[in-house]
Amino acid sequence: MPMENFDTESELLLRVSQGDPHAFRELFAVYSRQVYSLCIKLTKDSEQAKDLTQEIFARLWVKRERLNSVHYFKGFLTTMALNLVRNHLQKKVLDITNADYLEAWFAESTPAPDRNMEVKELECILREAVEHLPPQLNRSFVLSRIAGMSHAEIASQMKLSPLTVKSHIARALTLIRGYLEQHHAGALTVLGLAMLKQLL
Repeated sequence: MPMENFDTESELLLRVSQGDPHAFRELFAVYSRQVYSLCIKLTKDSEQAKDLTQEIFARLWVKRERLNSVHYFKGFLTTMALNLVRNHLQKKVLDITNADYLEAWFAESTPAPDRNMEVKELECILREAVEHLPPQLNRSFVLSRIAGMSHAEIASQMKLSPLTVKSHIARALTLIRGYLEQHHAGALTVLGLAMLKQLL
């Protein structure tokens, strides 16, 4: 959606940073669909995606004074949204006690109750695998697989070549799969790889 009343994005951000509510409404109109798309892609729930979108922009308003120094707003907003959604997913999606939501989110059959502890352990391992990636691989991977950014967009944000970004993502996948196999070989390996596909 194009900006109707401001010449440039930087002007819009400046006005928002100064507390202009009209500018903030226009910022919301321009970027809310992008944020909602990211939220629904991750939560797979339209109501939660709407709530998270509202919360993200509420936090953006609280932090509005920082916007004047933001040079790549799309990346800034994506990172901000991603952090909030990840926290939400860790509390809800990765909570094994929330069986109904977990089943719908994974689109896989729910494990038998006597394996819940094993699955919970496996979920922790998956999160740890991503957290243990080297910083550059972690950032490239998260921006690609979770934020949905293209290699060119990631390359621009990280000041790398698209080929390097592609290499980072491939290496990240290899390390994550290796971490999973090292820490949980056996009957749940197949389930773990299915969860990995959904989570990442």
